[in-house]
Amino acid sequence: AAGAPLLRHAERVALLEAELAATLPQQASTRGGAATATLRIAVNADSLATWFAPALALFAQAHPQLRIDLLVDDQDHTAQALRRGDVLAAVSASAAPVQGCRSLPLGRLHYRATASPAFLRRWFAQGVTAASLERAPCLLFNRKDELQIRWMRRLTRRTIAPACHGLPSSQGFVEACLAGLGWGMNPQALVQSHLAARRLVELVPGQGIDVPLHWQVSRLALPALADLTSAVRAVAKGALQ
Repeated sequence: AAGAPLLRHAERVALLEAELAATLPQQASTRGGAATATLRIAVNADSLATWFAPALALFAQAHPQLRIDLLVDDQDHTAQALRRGDVLAAVSASAAPVQGCRSLPLGRLHYRATASPAFLRRWFAQGVTAASLERAPCLLFNRKDELQIRWMRRLTRRTIAPACHGLPSSQGFVEACLAGLGWGMNPQALVQSHLAARRLVELVPGQGIDVPLHWQVSRLALPALADLTSAVRAVAKGALQ
């Protein structure tokens, strides 16, 4: 822990050196090749599974000298990694800027409460009520995931604590819903085709939930961060509501 600040400093210096080497290739060749450095970013799993990877690809094309290292966490907690200095940028549900960072709105990721038709018939034959939601198993990404709880509270005006299966995978959430393991809040982009084919159904049609996302990025004067921000905002503009 005592060496963590020194490590963060060394990584940021390496980023500056890598960018300098990219603009001065002759100097890089005399030092034994182009410098490489790692840019650490925090992102929520659902963004990574739906829209964030194209933004990274767009950025990486312009910065082949940089390597990307992703920390994946719940969108309500990615800002903590930024606060600790573990990353230089994060996709976060928090709009309030972390100290030393800018916060830029990206848009809203829309979620729908989905399950297989057989699961719906088994657990919600009498309707989706507080009592049936308390009995029916649901899915949780991890212990930090409160999206299902928020949806149930909005629907019933009660705090419900059902038995939950832990499943830390966005695609795994969809597959588990298809298999009838439980119900869960899935990003619309991942379940739209399944809903259209009736492989999945909504627990309550039209009662989805939106999660506003923000791009929190360090104010360090690194050209790579500015280019990364441009790529993230451009892709988010077309992918998020």
